[in-house]
Amino acid sequence: MSASVVPLKTAPHVLSAAPSPVPALQLLQQTALAMQHGDIAHSLELSKSALAQAQQQHDQHTEARALLCLAQADHLVARFHRAQETAQRAVALFQVTEDPLREAEALCVLAQTLSTMGHADDGVEAALIALKLQSSSPAKAQAEAYAHNSLALAYSYAGSFERADAAFDRAITLLETQGHWMGAYQPRSNQRVMEVTRCFFDRYYHADFCDLQRLGRLRQAQGRTAQAPPNLLVLQGSHLKTQALMGLCDGFEACWLGQLDIAQSHADLAKSVDARGESSPSVTMMELWLRSEIGWACRDWSLAETHGQQMLQLALSLDHEPMVSVAYLLLAQVLSAQGKHAASQTQLRALKLRESRLREAAQKQREERIEWQLQARTSHATRLRLEAQAQELEQLAMEDALTGLYNRRHLERMAPVLLRKGAELGLAPAMAFVDVDLFKRVNDAYSHQVGDQVLKALAQILRSFVREGDVPVRLGGDEFVVAFAHVEAAGLPGLAQRIQQAVQSYDWESLAAGLCVSVSVGMAIAQHGDALTDWLHRCDQGMYEAKDSRHQTLA
Repeated sequence: MSASVVPLKTAPHVLSAAPSPVPALQLLQQTALAMQHGDIAHSLELSKSALAQAQQQHDQHTEARALLCLAQADHLVARFHRAQETAQRAVALFQVTEDPLREAEALCVLAQTLSTMGHADDGVEAALIALKLQSSSPAKAQAEAYAHNSLALAYSYAGSFERADAAFDRAITLLETQGHWMGAYQPRSNQRVMEVTRCFFDRYYHADFCDLQRLGRLRQAQGRTAQAPPNLLVLQGSHLKTQALMGLCDGFEACWLGQLDIAQSHADLAKSVDARGESSPSVTMMELWLRSEIGWACRDWSLAETHGQQMLQLALSLDHEPMVSVAYLLLAQVLSAQGKHAASQTQLRALKLRESRLREAAQKQREERIEWQLQARTSHATRLRLEAQAQELEQLAMEDALTGLYNRRHLERMAPVLLRKGAELGLAPAMAFVDVDLFKRVNDAYSHQVGDQVLKALAQILRSFVREGDVPVRLGGDEFVVAFAHVEAAGLPGLAQRIQQAVQSYDWESLAAGLCVSVSVGMAIAQHGDALTDWLHRCDQGMYEAKDSRHQTLA
């Protein structure tokens, strides 16, 4: 599976230190203690010393354990890119040294890091592989619970909240039934933070909260866990940051119930806790989010916007993509509540552009992992089998599973060819960016199944405009592109109009009574020196202009 195999390359940490007189395994034991007490800086130094010693002694298994500790520490201090690379290296070395349980642990760190960086699907895959590895070995309840917790986080960052809840509940049950009350506190904390996010998205999509009472039920359940004797002392020491996050969850609940003074006190308390020792980016982001919510609730727009912007800038600096999305949507709602609709749309467009770039990055990483798979096996028979699998994956990776059109990866391969041939033959390649108008309403009113049928029908309509050499593509969601090998500039408006008319004249009621579908089309001729992103951007802008001009009619 692609998430579990990575290239054996140099770790991202500098290893110039002289060998420590303390044995590497003893250093790793000290690392674990330092991490338990919240001393991340010390745990990083100890891990680096253990890693340098293991590499000098060519001890791959100890090297993998040190890399795993480094990845865990880097994730805790929000160095996500470094944590990802280090966790991947640990996964590969645990494979080589045949330690599936620690490989699963490294995959869990990788799953959480990938999800935080906006690659939640890859995170889900890594966590599922971790669970599979544990099922083939006698894993402890704590290890299995850790994998379920990682899977739950990945599901929650992907927006699959029901699946995340089930995974969190499984982790909690595994730990509490065996008396691991301290261990159960973490998945309960993660579950509460997820519930705050779910309430936020409920409000965004439904214009109101669907179930605030669940926040209270989760708070009460965690309160009972916190009162278990093993937790009382620990929660006063190394887990102050977690306690601050839980206080912020209390603050969100109070804010949304109109108890603004209580919410403000929780924000202030979290800030004071976070000031002790090394600052926690997670606590800071949640605190800024809560303060923005308080500003919104009391109609202090300046306060709401200021803290929302601060939250956004921090999330962007960390590449914490779930919080980036929340911040953009929060600002869009705050601006919309003031009647600043143009500014609100600017936030939503910025979010959409970032999500598009993340999809590109995820596709590139997936391609790299396929290559890593092919390099990771040594026997001739295994290489042949993996090469055959890679060819199948290569073919599947070129197509969109729902519509049968090409996908973005194929467009990235073919666009340079179209541009080069156009330059050689003196032709003008053109691109049409097609976006379904108000597609969310189709899904909401007629079901996602009907929405899928609409996308399939639209793909068939676009195929009717394709000639030899043209490339029809589904970018994702309700976005399509057709790259034409040659179109005269004067013919672009007419071509866009014909696509719109073909969509409007389609018998949509054959799919569902009362169904009506229209599209907005942006067209752009390729220009000298274009890269695909430039070409797509101009088409995207043209599509938005077309959509804006049709907004009043569609609304």
